[in-house]
Amino acid sequence: MAITLQLICQGETLANRQSRFPADDPLCEQVLPQRFGPYSQIWIAASVASIQTAQALGLSGEQVTALVEPGYGRWSGLAIRDVMTQEPDVFMRWLKGEAPPDGESLEQLMARCEAWLTQCVALRGQHCVIVSSAVIRAMVVTVLGAPPHAFNAIDIHPLSVTQLRSDGKRWHLCPGK
Repeated sequence: MAITLQLICQGETLANRQSRFPADDPLCEQVLPQRFGPYSQIWIAASVASIQTAQALGLSGEQVTALVEPGYGRWSGLAIRDVMTQEPDVFMRWLKGEAPPDGESLEQLMARCEAWLTQCVALRGQHCVIVSSAVIRAMVVTVLGAPPHAFNAIDIHPLSVTQLRSDGKRWHLCPGK
């Protein structure tokens, strides 16, 4: 295999805990150091929680804007329950992949994740990415060639590790240890 890419999900944020749309929230609790690596390269989503997670894990690397949480537009920071109640039709369309008002669609998120993965497919060595669960889910759907609605059927927990491997031509999802 040319590359192993470990996708580490950022730690829990208040948005996770309070069931609201993320708004570049900080971590809500301390991340205990864990042993990861060594890595040839580390990429970190250019977001507060991902950067804080990397620091807590003792990892440093390049911040990447293309790996940030999807944009939730005017729903950023709002309680999911409130959006469901106040805009039920728009919310249901969002669940099917449409963009929230002034936000980013699932198709847009998957396209930027796919473009980023394409840049890395022929690298060699073991690498690490620290990102949100939404970005990991988008990468998994993209790698599997699954339909976009599969995005909502994937559960990624804070600080979990999802592994991708490339043979230099395409990506493969690998079960954890």
